[in-house]
Amino acid sequence: MKKIRRVLAFLVAAAMIVASVSCKKEVTAEDLMVNVEEGDASEIYLDDTFCDKYCAAAFAMLSHEYSADGPNVVISPLSVYYNLALLANGATGETKSQLEKMLDKYYPTDSMNTYMHSFMENLHDTDTAKFYFDSAIWANSDKNVDVSDEFLAAAKTFYKASAYKESFGETAVNNINNWASNKTNMYSERILKDMPSDAPLYLANYALLDADWESPISPENVLDGKFKAFGSEEQDVQMMSSYESTFIGQEEEVRGFIKNYAGGNYAFLAIIPMNENKSAIANYIDFLSKDKYYQDLIKKRKEYRVVDASIPKFSCEYTGGLKSMLEDMELGNIFNSQYAGLDQIGSSDEKLYVGDISVSTGLTVTEKGTRKGTGANVGNTGVGTNVIPISLNRPFIFAVVDTKRYLPIIVGAVNSVKD
Repeated sequence: MKKIRRVLAFLVAAAMIVASVSCKKEVTAEDLMVNVEEGDASEIYLDDTFCDKYCAAAFAMLSHEYSADGPNVVISPLSVYYNLALLANGATGETKSQLEKMLDKYYPTDSMNTYMHSFMENLHDTDTAKFYFDSAIWANSDKNVDVSDEFLAAAKTFYKASAYKESFGETAVNNINNWASNKTNMYSERILKDMPSDAPLYLANYALLDADWESPISPENVLDGKFKAFGSEEQDVQMMSSYESTFIGQEEEVRGFIKNYAGGNYAFLAIIPMNENKSAIANYIDFLSKDKYYQDLIKKRKEYRVVDASIPKFSCEYTGGLKSMLEDMELGNIFNSQYAGLDQIGSSDEKLYVGDISVSTGLTVTEKGTRKGTGANVGNTGVGTNVIPISLNRPFIFAVVDTKRYLPIIVGAVNSVKD
């Protein structure tokens, strides 16, 4: 069976997830959630207003980080949204207003808690497609950080978050790594190398999707090919071919397809502009960052339109701070030691603020598997001459989405298969 694994992690200071296998580790930090009662969290429908804002913000993040002359980029907008929404529960004044405007200006924090809870509850697993996602608040006992009961209750009720308190240093690093390793069923051995001892607070988050293709690719359909990277010679690559049954885009301007993972709850979405100009990828990402454009693309998808798809084997890893990006998106107060209004998180010897937000995301696409097949059965479609060829043999845009509303869990762009 075609195997694809994407590993992504988000930390308000620094993060990295590496797939591995280990025994269950002990977390020795004080558990702040032991006596916190979980409240009731209702589920609501993710309406167009929320989805439009979320999707536009997802591609705005990608637009900020992507450059045609740069490396591959892969970001989890869900992790960013999830952690900013959690922080909003501890924000006040202008800082709270900035967070709510970034997340969705139409909804206050209480509503956003319900939306994010509902988003996560809609991500259902199957035996062959599992999504691991969790958050933890780490408070520095050396800074006398006391996290408020109200903040802990919101974190537990809507975000299923953990919370710990201890002195920051080598032991705390080990405990964070042990926490992530345990929560990811031993996939993650080490997500953090070190941490500043004077930081008052860490907010850690990981996400991991491990899924097989629903329509597997047979070994005979993995062939040698070429990838035309910008500004360099063609790169050798193995191209994986299959027939897919959902086309997105406009045939003369941009072409894309959707390929489901096993169980049908998650899917891989790929888009490639027909214009091979170096600026085409950046221009289309910017187009998708406008309100409603991505959602409109999804709503106009053509199901049962056969696509002859070719996907390169590739890997992406991206690590970087999000401070500059979020400041450009008018979210600057949380990073300002003078103006940050995060007092509702708790008390501390010093004013609470965020030094930076770092994100580390990884994605690998290979042909490993145990079943054989060729995807959609073109012989039974009766539309052989109407098959649309789409080869991702030059820079392209991709996303991992849920299939209920096609909301992107991961967004990215590939400039090189050797990145």
